[in-house]
Amino acid sequence: MSQPLLKCEDILGPDGRLSRRIEGFEVRTSQLEMALLIEKALDEGVSVIVEAGTGTGKTFGYLVPVLLSGKKTVVSTGTKNLQDQIFEKDIPLLKKASGLNIDAMIMKGRQNYLCLHKYHQQFQQHSLIDPAYVKARERLEAWVEKTAFGDRGELDWLADNDPLWDALSASSDQCIGLDCMFLEDCFLAKLRSRAARARLIIVNHHLFFADMKIKKGGFGEIIPRFQAAVFDEAHVIEEIATTHFGENISTRQITELVGDAEKEVRILSAGERSEIEKPLDLIRGATEALKRSFEISENRGRIDPQTLSLLRNGPIRDIRRGLEAFTNLPIKKDADHLGWALMVERAGDLAQRMEAVVSKRDAAWLNWYERKKKSLVLHASPLDVSESMNRFLYEKMDSVVLTSATLSTNNCFDYLRSRLGLPEETLEGLHVSHFDFKNQTLLYLPRNLPAPNEPRFPAEAAGEIVRILKRSKGRALVLFTSYFNLHRVHEIIAGELPYTVFKQGDAPRSRLLEEFKRDIDSVLLATGSFWQGVDVPGEALSCLIIDKLPFASPGDPLVAARIEAIREGGGNPFMNYQVPAAIISLKQGLGRLIRKASDRGLMAILDKRILTSGYGGLFLKSLPPIPVIHEIEKIEQFFLKGVEK
Repeated sequence: MSQPLLKCEDILGPDGRLSRRIEGFEVRTSQLEMALLIEKALDEGVSVIVEAGTGTGKTFGYLVPVLLSGKKTVVSTGTKNLQDQIFEKDIPLLKKASGLNIDAMIMKGRQNYLCLHKYHQQFQQHSLIDPAYVKARERLEAWVEKTAFGDRGELDWLADNDPLWDALSASSDQCIGLDCMFLEDCFLAKLRSRAARARLIIVNHHLFFADMKIKKGGFGEIIPRFQAAVFDEAHVIEEIATTHFGENISTRQITELVGDAEKEVRILSAGERSEIEKPLDLIRGATEALKRSFEISENRGRIDPQTLSLLRNGPIRDIRRGLEAFTNLPIKKDADHLGWALMVERAGDLAQRMEAVVSKRDAAWLNWYERKKKSLVLHASPLDVSESMNRFLYEKMDSVVLTSATLSTNNCFDYLRSRLGLPEETLEGLHVSHFDFKNQTLLYLPRNLPAPNEPRFPAEAAGEIVRILKRSKGRALVLFTSYFNLHRVHEIIAGELPYTVFKQGDAPRSRLLEEFKRDIDSVLLATGSFWQGVDVPGEALSCLIIDKLPFASPGDPLVAARIEAIREGGGNPFMNYQVPAAIISLKQGLGRLIRKASDRGLMAILDKRILTSGYGGLFLKSLPPIPVIHEIEKIEQFFLKGVEK
């Protein structure tokens, strides 16, 4: 229910409910301004883009106006961690302190929920007598009796990578649907029914865009209909939207179908078994041939028209023939053959997707591949999602709110407005960080290093990193734009420092971060995934070193194709696309350093282009007002000043 008598000021203002009821709550002008702008957008039925610098308190900044509007709203996040934080911490705190009636639900991808059909199927296999398996079964049985929605997040004893969960959850192509004997008790059905009644639904971007694709195709929905959407961590949605507006298929999905078919074969008669051997053999052989076609290729790359034609008339044609033969198998749809009927549907879906991925498209699309450890993924991706965002999102919503700590470049939103196709009437809000960067941070830009493209750069950068770390006493995250530089620097510095040096890839990401937080003086060397979403407040992260300005690799097939498309359209891809994208990445990197008002930290950028190039000033203008030094000796003074405080 909406609370029409309440305004944002009544909750977030100087005399508001939160300042009166939450001990230590700090009234922030930027938070209230953000809330008032979003309130205006919701009232007027327009979209709004808001950069809320670190420390603004953006979650309350959008939750309060959304709740007061009374509109059914979906909040979408970039990570599951933020999704859980909003639902489990922020909403309960806001509900208690504000007195608002908050009817909220969290929804995750379907494979986060137990499938009762697969659960009962799994534990009918009495031959498995492993004591650990029996213990897990007992714990699951007790949990199934009391859980409301079968969310695996409730099972803190089950490891993230435990293969048992794969046997207990169902992907969309494994769901029996209306034929399932457990439909009445289905956790996913209960979840969707509950979400349909909730006023606020918390999802993540992947689920949001997967749902949009289903609605676009007219085949139903995952998320119940809603009036407004909020994208938190909105700086990542272009890449996620590109994935879901495009098509992709993995050889793993095909081999899993073959494997599942072979497991089910035991319930069929000898005659039926012989019928399926031919199409399965054809699918298996052609899939291996498809993988071999790329075995000497780079890990990611474009598929040119000639190669696409060879694939379409070779292994892909054979895979589709096998899948189509499989779908035409004369198997009855009865209680004993439900598994087979489902696999026949899966085969038909895979055949259609394979056709969609390799079909000829215009220049606005890119055919490309990526090789993974055990599979090959084929993609057909749009180079520009702005038109689709307009047709399938902005035009269908009352209001769309996009927010993040890093959305602007050079103090404006032109870049993301263009990439995401935001309507002209979209409101804008730019709220600088609440933190005191002039006193809390220092930016070190050495003048004497070679340019990043020079062969001697990695070795000289390693020497500079050692000199910095000795002055910061470790306590550092070193971010690289390439694995080559990471490994080269690690080889050089590993024995030069009296601190533990962790390296990305040596352990799972979550464990590395826990060890890094625990060992205060340690150093963590990392790339890509550590540029955002890393939360290490306090002394353990007192120094952030960045080897190069984080330009996306022009060797990435999507990046290269977008550059060409912008150039052919008469634009300047470097200034209109590459520089703004790199600025947002750099701001994300800085966001790892200062996480709370008591943090102090040094940021060092070893790329001299920030000082010598014409565009370097744009990077500096886009950062908060941080004092800049060029002399390494001043680093010690900065840290000594922090100790004195």
